[in-house]
Amino acid sequence: MTTARERYEQKTKVVTFRVPNETYDQIEDAKAKTGLSNADLIKLGAAIAQEEIKAKLAQASGLESRLAQLKAAVQQTEQELDKVVAEEKKRRLGELDIEMEVFKLFDCGWSLEEVSFKMAIPQPKAFDYFQAWAQERKDREAAERELLRACLKVHLERLKDRRLCYAFRPLGPDSYKDELRELEKQIDCCRHLLNNPTDIDDESKQFLLAEYSAGLTKASQSPGR
Repeated sequence: MTTARERYEQKTKVVTFRVPNETYDQIEDAKAKTGLSNADLIKLGAAIAQEEIKAKLAQASGLESRLAQLKAAVQQTEQELDKVVAEEKKRRLGELDIEMEVFKLFDCGWSLEEVSFKMAIPQPKAFDYFQAWAQERKDREAAERELLRACLKVHLERLKDRRLCYAFRPLGPDSYKDELRELEKQIDCCRHLLNNPTDIDDESKQFLLAEYSAGLTKASQSPGR
């Protein structure tokens, strides 16, 4: 059998601590005004501490949540960046494969038009490849020859457009027979020179290069080419 005192001591603990004199005076004043005991004040203080702890835990939880969001955002950005890099690498490798195949065809003597058709690439792009191939092979004559042929093609199309315009003039094509005859001669000459670029004289070379080479360079560098 245990006494009530023993049972009480088994259920309770003694808490002893020191406080500054000012804090002690405040505690005593609070006890006098409220009738609370030291134990009551400790319990109330513990309750206040728990609220502060809960608030700090909630704040920490919010920060952890924000940190988790930032980590997820960084991870997503890294994944997107890796995807872009992988796609760009794949695209570039594809371009290199095409370039190597095009160079092989040029080495075999294929014409610019044949390469364009074979590789299913626009002629301005094929022309760029040819210029790069000629530079790589140090074949300036071939580069100039194809540049002149490209200029000739543009000039030929311009002549054809001029010929077409005569059909819609008020007096009809019969009124311009001499001009049409001259145009036809120029068109036939252009067609001949396209197949025989070595027949182009120096004066025609200077005209073609001055008139069309800059435009061909801009066209080949435009988006989608």
